[in-house]
Amino acid sequence: MSTARYGSLPFKEAISFFKNKLNIPSERWADIWRDGHNSGFMVAGALKDDLLNDFRKAVDSAIAEGKSIGWFKKEFNNIVAKHGWSHTGDANWRAKVIYDTNMRQSYNAGRYEQLQHFDFWEYQHGDSRYPRAMHLKWHGTVLPKDHDWWQTHFPQNGWGCKCKVRGKTAKQLERQGKKVKLPPKTETIDWTDKATGEVHKIPKGIDPGFDYTPKKTINKQKQKQLSKEKDLPFVPPERIAPTAFSTVKGADIHSLNTKLAEFKTAKPQVDKLSAFLQQQNIKTLFIKASEIAPRSKASNAIASNIKAYLGVSDHTIGNIYNITSPHKVYGFTHRNWQHVVVKVKNGIHFKQAKINEMINAVELAVILAKQGNRQHTFSHIVRSVTDSKAHSGSIVTWLHELGHQIHYKAGMPVIPSVAQDGITRYSMTNHYEWHAEHFVAWLLNRKALAQWNEEVALYFDQLIEKAIKWQP
Repeated sequence: MSTARYGSLPFKEAISFFKNKLNIPSERWADIWRDGHNSGFMVAGALKDDLLNDFRKAVDSAIAEGKSIGWFKKEFNNIVAKHGWSHTGDANWRAKVIYDTNMRQSYNAGRYEQLQHFDFWEYQHGDSRYPRAMHLKWHGTVLPKDHDWWQTHFPQNGWGCKCKVRGKTAKQLERQGKKVKLPPKTETIDWTDKATGEVHKIPKGIDPGFDYTPKKTINKQKQKQLSKEKDLPFVPPERIAPTAFSTVKGADIHSLNTKLAEFKTAKPQVDKLSAFLQQQNIKTLFIKASEIAPRSKASNAIASNIKAYLGVSDHTIGNIYNITSPHKVYGFTHRNWQHVVVKVKNGIHFKQAKINEMINAVELAVILAKQGNRQHTFSHIVRSVTDSKAHSGSIVTWLHELGHQIHYKAGMPVIPSVAQDGITRYSMTNHYEWHAEHFVAWLLNRKALAQWNEEVALYFDQLIEKAIKWQP
């Protein structure tokens, strides 16, 4: 059985959708009806608050870190064993239902928010193994975004439904020869809830409970009245960096965000970085050297997980996280990618990184550069002269690679004429490395960069704005 891919998940909107939910203990899926699922997180049969919280943490990690269905099945079994929960149905089947439904509806919520920028929407039938006849009939339906039909027919339209909606402008429709196509007349059928005897009218072709729009709008007061929670529900952390895939426990997205939140003096720059990451959906791979080596056993072992996280096809997977000499690099990326790769060792813990040491490293580099004693890179300084060494160095490398992505998305400009020289030796290699290195300086310690060259600091203020606004 194929598993849905969620690698292209629009994280900002999808994470917000899931984060805004409240825990709703319930015995059955139908206990929470239709758009109540917009604001309520439930697992049928899960009545204990601590059980729901553990499921919610697992789903949150799956959404934010691109975890695979295999990972979630293991977490499901661990949670079941921890709480002694007696569930109906096969464990793999239950885990897959929870995973697919929450991931896909969070994805659809993100799409709903993003599609507001388009005046017309087109219904696209998914690649389900067993196509639904009605969903096939709806394929190609083009309607204004505010048409009532979308209120009941916006995907997901049933268990396992993989249908999607694509946004279109009037010019795109004209260029593609497409016109507004009214949907078939909506027929309703009566569906009886066998447990309560209540009769619901639902559109034909849509599973009971799915005839609603998975948007973020919520009514928290109403849901709080329904909730019987005794403890506060799990609240996902604020994500400055929305996503990362990691094979090293201490180098995960949660500890990275904990550390980024400590950048008090650099908060304006960190906020701009966060906007860039979310707007451009830039992802990160924190993986070990053995996993970066081409055709290695370790590399092959993580291929399927990286494929799911990045949402790429089989024939490209080996080309986007492997490099021939992994021992010579700390990180790498490419102008055609939407991700960066950072090499990390077992034992790296972002929580042990020290913000002041990273900030001071920029000031030290500026002082040494003015004396004519340029250091190789900012990462080299952090790794060699600070107490936190590779713990901080890995974060600095990550920022360097993101500097490349910002340079790419801003149009790959040459070194500006206002630049006098480079602060580090590596920054003087070419205009790519100049931008990556000085972005690190701008983010960590803009004040020190301005003391080196005020015009360069202003240049990066403008460069990141261009990168945030970039459109393919």
